[in-house]
Amino acid sequence: MVDRQLNRRCSSDLARFGKRPQPDNDEDHVMTSIPFRIHGATLAFFAVLMGCLYSSAPQGRSVAFAAEVAARAPRGDRAESKIESDDPSEASGAQVTVSLPRAKWKSAGIQIGKPTEQEFSERIRLTGKISLNEDRISHVYPMVEGTVDRVAISLGEVVEEDQLLTVVHSREVGKAKLELFQARLQSEMAEVKDKLQRELSANTSELLTALREQRDITEIQEQHKDSNMGEYRERLLSAYADYLKSQADVNRLEGISTSGAVSGKQLLAARTRRNAGLATFQARIEQIAYELETSQLETAQAVKEANTRVAVATTNLRILGCEESEIKSIDPMRQGEAISHYSIRAPFRGTVIAKDVTLGEQVRPDKQILTIADLTTVWIKADIYEKDVPLLASLDGTEFQFVSEAWPGKSFTAKVFYTGEIMDEATRTVSMRAVAENGEHLLKPGMFVTIQLPAKSEQVVVQIPAAAVQQHEGKQFVFVHVGDDQFERRDIQVGRSDRDWAVVERGVRGNESVVTGGGFILKSKLLEGLLAEE
Repeated sequence: MVDRQLNRRCSSDLARFGKRPQPDNDEDHVMTSIPFRIHGATLAFFAVLMGCLYSSAPQGRSVAFAAEVAARAPRGDRAESKIESDDPSEASGAQVTVSLPRAKWKSAGIQIGKPTEQEFSERIRLTGKISLNEDRISHVYPMVEGTVDRVAISLGEVVEEDQLLTVVHSREVGKAKLELFQARLQSEMAEVKDKLQRELSANTSELLTALREQRDITEIQEQHKDSNMGEYRERLLSAYADYLKSQADVNRLEGISTSGAVSGKQLLAARTRRNAGLATFQARIEQIAYELETSQLETAQAVKEANTRVAVATTNLRILGCEESEIKSIDPMRQGEAISHYSIRAPFRGTVIAKDVTLGEQVRPDKQILTIADLTTVWIKADIYEKDVPLLASLDGTEFQFVSEAWPGKSFTAKVFYTGEIMDEATRTVSMRAVAENGEHLLKPGMFVTIQLPAKSEQVVVQIPAAAVQQHEGKQFVFVHVGDDQFERRDIQVGRSDRDWAVVERGVRGNESVVTGGGFILKSKLLEGLLAEE
């Protein structure tokens, strides 16, 4: 309805404008015809503009209106064109040329190039979103309960690996450190006892060897007088002395028994005492050898147990996240209350992007206090539509370009590392992930970017820049430079295309010169000529 009213109003205005008074003489005719010719040229240009503005109206209405405007213009002001068909509706299928002086090419932006024959790699453009590198982000939680004693960083600060972040006063950490300190003392004592026992066992073993060989007791005492043997010296030497005394008594009585000075009964008693002394002495040797072995095993076991307690206490502190330097330097006498301090350090170099900790605050293991992210790399997330899923297999490990409105004229590169395995049932898309370098921190997580994905190359085809393709009344065509100032409209059949290139399946040969820039000007002159012929 609106278009019909506009057509009627414009037609009425043109009708009134077209009526002019009849001249009384030739001079008046000349004076009135000059301005009308000027307005005729203006009307022709106006017809072209209105034809473009009414391109969304029902087919033929804008052309009919423009034709009505152009029909009122004098024939001498219409653009020149060569149309082989007299039927304007068939003009798009006939050979049509338009002329534009070469002197006007530059101002009109006319550019000419030849079609290229190469593999067509369709580029898929889609919107992606920058996110944090999920492999380089750390949500910091304290491992123990406690009170914040110190906050060493601020929001947005870049921290280095192992840099101090906060210090927490923790009773649990203090208790664990004291347990380790006590375990170390016990371990040291056990090692000292084991060392003494091994020394005592070695010295006593040498004495046992000498006694088994029944060396002279005076020689034995002299040889081992400075050796540490504890009570074993007295127990062994006293038994050995008793045995030697009983043996001497037997030897003495046997020497005088032949003279009848002693009775056989006395000699028998002496021999009995000797045998008993020998048995006691040998039993003492065996008992002490057993005790030595047992004592050495006990002290060695005590050392192992003490070392185990040290290892357990040390591991407990490591689980809590205590540093090795703190674990090694535990000293309650020197550190005092500071022994309960628990340091939280940065796991890697990054930026503090979230901070929820203040001095004196009570913290728990289930409460996040900091978030640190490495922003030197970021992820690019994009959703691939179902029709483009076959492309994903060829994208894994490849690089692509993307741009951001925040940095016009600058292109970034990302590398695909995940092509998705599950399709979202709601959006019918598959999630793709890529990683991009961000050393200058230009890319901010949360930004939207435009991604250009390379598709798989096909066979060699004829391609022209997408800007060279013109459209009118549902038909696609290009302008071919046919010589001098002449350009021929050539209907073409376009196959696949993207924002930059279009595949020409029919209508243009590879050796022809095609207008790749300024085609709209030629299209305007062509439409002006068509309307003038009507």
